[in-house]
Amino acid sequence: MGSKKLQKGFGVFFDPTKTTSGQRFFSDLYHTLSDRSVPLSERPCVVLFNVSAPFKDIVSAKLRHQKIVLRIDGLYCDRLSSSFIASFKWPLRKVFLLGLKWEWTHDFFAFWANLISQNYGAFARILMADLIIYQSNFSQKVHSRYFPNKPYRIITNGSAINFWCRDVQDRTIDEEIRLVTIYDDWRPSKRIHDIVSFVQWMMEIKNIPVKLTILGYTGNIPSCVPNQMKNIIENSSYIRTLPRFTGFNETFRNILQESDIYITFSYRDACPNTVIESMAHGLPVVGIASGGLPDIVGQAGILLPIDDFSDGFFTSGRYECEFPPIDYEKILMALQNVMENYKNYRTLVQDRFKAVLDIKIVAEHYACLLNDMVIATALKSTCIEE
Repeated sequence: MGSKKLQKGFGVFFDPTKTTSGQRFFSDLYHTLSDRSVPLSERPCVVLFNVSAPFKDIVSAKLRHQKIVLRIDGLYCDRLSSSFIASFKWPLRKVFLLGLKWEWTHDFFAFWANLISQNYGAFARILMADLIIYQSNFSQKVHSRYFPNKPYRIITNGSAINFWCRDVQDRTIDEEIRLVTIYDDWRPSKRIHDIVSFVQWMMEIKNIPVKLTILGYTGNIPSCVPNQMKNIIENSSYIRTLPRFTGFNETFRNILQESDIYITFSYRDACPNTVIESMAHGLPVVGIASGGLPDIVGQAGILLPIDDFSDGFFTSGRYECEFPPIDYEKILMALQNVMENYKNYRTLVQDRFKAVLDIKIVAEHYACLLNDMVIATALKSTCIEE
């Protein structure tokens, strides 16, 4: 299978049918690199894969002696809980209950529960890879627990959305603050319910005018979220929702452009692409410095410090809502700070995007890394240029 000579250059494996693992970003990256990459049919000696790529295609590339570069995002680190264990069938359910019975076995059983539930696919691909590209320092940190010696680089995601620019007016803290966020009903760790509670607190306790727009709302509420949250979201005068979307059409772009600030309380998210895409529309970000958010936002917003590992390596994620508390007063101060210096923050967003987050900048980092690997591979006589 490896008898045909490999070509000097890199290729990018892209499966347009996938809808997970940063698919919008990887699609943008694939098309941006298209004029610099070698078609896979010509067997380039280095191939970039997304973590969602079919395992059989990665194995096939390995058997052809191609070097595998793998883009990795997050890692599932749910702690053992009754709801997590209930997702398994007997006899695994019975086995994992031991982790609740004896606390000292928790991490051992939590590792196996997460591996069997989701992580096995990513782990198998990582074992096949010659080089890992992580999306954030946080992503590298959680994976290093299991792959401490795997060669890696860290390259933050980007967006191909054209930066939208308009004449930005000065804002004041007395004006209505127009917040926007993007919904995710699958992971409570996105903490949309906490954003809604915060906005309710602003309106009803602090009497501060605010409008929250939730994009991609499905009407489904995570099971660990209080039942009344659905009623608050759907019936409050200061909250509006728009349904699920696959791309940023004109309606969604207009809403982002009319908003003041993107707010996120997302917890331990390796690289939330929705934040990047919102910044591409000019929005500063206010939230918590969790997961990969600091790598994305930089100075183009305000993120409150938080310890992602205060509860240990395994924590709430997909099945629980017990997250570190958020100081509403400090979040409010951050919002007011941004509003008082609004023009400056909009400029910082634009600068951040042009220097770090534009897809052309990100693609250049990928291209340089992949070309360096091509050269190193050629020196070992694995690639032969025809």
